[in-house]
Amino acid sequence: QDVADCWLSQLQGLDHLKADFIQNNIDFALLTDTNVFTEEFCTTTLGISNKIQAKKLIMARNRLTKSQDEHPAGTVFDSSAERGKNFTFNLGKGAIKAIDLAVRSMRVGEKASVVCRSDYGYGSEGLRSSKGDVMVPPFSTLNFELKRVC
Repeated sequence: QDVADCWLSQLQGLDHLKADFIQNNIDFALLTDTNVFTEEFCTTTLGISNKIQAKKLIMARNRLTKSQDEHPAGTVFDSSAERGKNFTFNLGKGAIKAIDLAVRSMRVGEKASVVCRSDYGYGSEGLRSSKGDVMVPPFSTLNFELKRVC
């Protein structure tokens, strides 16, 4: 359902396929499997009769796959531990939604592992450095290790 909620909903004119994605259990692995998720799959399994929509879906999948290949799972994009300086922010401002929600529920000294789907992270835009380099690709699931210090 994450693929339908996070990725498909961002594709203009294709969000009507959400129920079909959920019914066919289309997760990230299936979506990015180029041997399975083909134009033929889109037309036969998903029932897309409009060839342009099928091509649009495949092109969007190709962009997502390329982005994920360039930033494999486990890539560290930021580490306050490596910098030797805590990440500080005001609740409700200055952090992605997942971090804000997690920290709100934590006590001082408590540790937490947070898995964050893209709509609670950097979403369809991803995160870029000040030079424009991609740090976090669009639609990325993020993992954080947190410790509340104050």
